[in-house]
Amino acid sequence: MEPLIKITTRDDIIPEYRNTPVGLFLEYHNLGRKFVKHTKPELLIGMCIDSRLVLNVPHNFSYVVRSGGGNMRDMEFNISYAIAVGGIRHIIVLGHTNCAMINLIDKRKDFIKGMVDTAGWAKYLAEEHFQESQPIYEIKNEIDFVLKETRRLRLKYPRVTVVPMMYRVKNNHIFLIDE
Repeated sequence: MEPLIKITTRDDIIPEYRNTPVGLFLEYHNLGRKFVKHTKPELLIGMCIDSRLVLNVPHNFSYVVRSGGGNMRDMEFNISYAIAVGGIRHIIVLGHTNCAMINLIDKRKDFIKGMVDTAGWAKYLAEEHFQESQPIYEIKNEIDFVLKETRRLRLKYPRVTVVPMMYRVKNNHIFLIDE
């Protein structure tokens, strides 16, 4: 059974997240809450670069940091800046279904060919790049990865609320992940 909490009403939002930027995000995206004007971002969302992921949030509501698979390891200065200077106290780690970073090793040949044909790289450089990067960016399971990334960020930023969520691509719905 998937550990996903479906959000179709405000009451579905875990009480500790209601009346917080996290709850407001779920209300905007899933429940169609009417947008209000925000004078500054209230949270940071770390998510994948996948173009199928479109958030339904008002202008100036959140910082959004995108990277392959939603891996935030290379984005820590950006996150730290949003916390230290932007005053962010809530982070959402937003994974998604059907992520192309799953079974990355199976895409090795296409990756190398694409770097040679499209980017103009020498084949050996493309092979090295894949070999060095694949272990860092490989995702074996979307939910497990989001939970692991959530735990890592909680340790790094102990006074910031970090919440794991999953975006279901087929219906544009966001779920809380039951930890």
